[in-house]
Amino acid sequence: MKLAVVGPTYPFRGGISHYTSLLVHHLRVRNSIDFFSFSRQYPQWLYPGNGDRDPSISLQTHEMPSEVFDALNPISWRRVASKIANSDARLAILPWSTVYWAPFYRVFLASLKHSNGPRTLFICHNVVEHESSTLKNFISKRTLTRADSFIVHSHWDKANLLRWLESSAPDRIHVSAHPVYTHLSENSPTKKEACNLLGIDASHVLLFFGFVREYKGLSYLLQSLPLIPRELGIHLVIAGEVWDNPNTYTNLIAKLGLSSSVTFIQGYVPNEQVSRYFAACDLVVAPYVSATQSGIVQLAFGFQKPVIVGRVGGLTEVVEEGKTGYLVPPRDSRSIAEAVVDFYTKQRGPAMREAIVRRNSENSWDLLCQTIEGVARLN
Repeated sequence: MKLAVVGPTYPFRGGISHYTSLLVHHLRVRNSIDFFSFSRQYPQWLYPGNGDRDPSISLQTHEMPSEVFDALNPISWRRVASKIANSDARLAILPWSTVYWAPFYRVFLASLKHSNGPRTLFICHNVVEHESSTLKNFISKRTLTRADSFIVHSHWDKANLLRWLESSAPDRIHVSAHPVYTHLSENSPTKKEACNLLGIDASHVLLFFGFVREYKGLSYLLQSLPLIPRELGIHLVIAGEVWDNPNTYTNLIAKLGLSSSVTFIQGYVPNEQVSRYFAACDLVVAPYVSATQSGIVQLAFGFQKPVIVGRVGGLTEVVEEGKTGYLVPPRDSRSIAEAVVDFYTKQRGPAMREAIVRRNSENSWDLLCQTIEGVARLN
């Protein structure tokens, strides 16, 4: 069937761009896809990192869009809506992650409805964004409720959305697990090779990966390290672009006397370097204090790496306690330390990796595509 997808792809960086590209790639196996992407998505001054362009050379997730347009221009959104309305698309699909997009989506949704276009589907990465507020929630609700259908990746987020839809039928919301990211795990180096590339001489390696933001709980992970017996020889690798003040973390590392046991690599990690970080580690730690889901967890599972995550949001539906990882209370450094000690002293690695392999087969891109195709047929 014909479907229309609007969202970021290369050359933009970040999880939503990777997700959208992979989604289009898998939808194209059985469907005809009109893919509309952006020539510009944020004003440069607004982006909190070092720009929104992906420095990767290896483009494992790149899908060529049918057309690119300026996402900051409302007229462009109307033009794209008109093109979709005049096609035979069964469904128009958009990603939802942040209130920033609300004004543009409202223009698009109104234009599509005015043109008697196809019905609309939001794939909600976060119904309520991480740094939420009453105003953000009000704007998000006013925008999301204009769509026809929704896909969320957890029952927890379905409950969030149902509160906003009020009396609307709950069958507008479809739950489909976040697919596992396996596309970057091919041709990974050995652990020894990866540690050599990173300049690490340690047998027990933890990884904190991705954008560093306050809600991700890095400070609690750092505070857990002195609570782990020194004889375990734990080494932590932090790799990602810092959106907070980096001095918050470098000062804490120095204060806790961790300089020799922490490698802190600041900056966006391009595709061709991702595998070395996951190959080097035994355990990925994502101690979120708030979250809907985590692309980092799905990336870790793609590398068959167990995780330690905060017991928040929809993550409790993703991680099987004691099987694929550990769920710890948010802001609880001692619990993080206890999970690390349990993992190494009881040699949990092999059994957890086997459980992750079994779980990965249940959370595929094909299953997500089947859910989307089912929504399209209902419309």
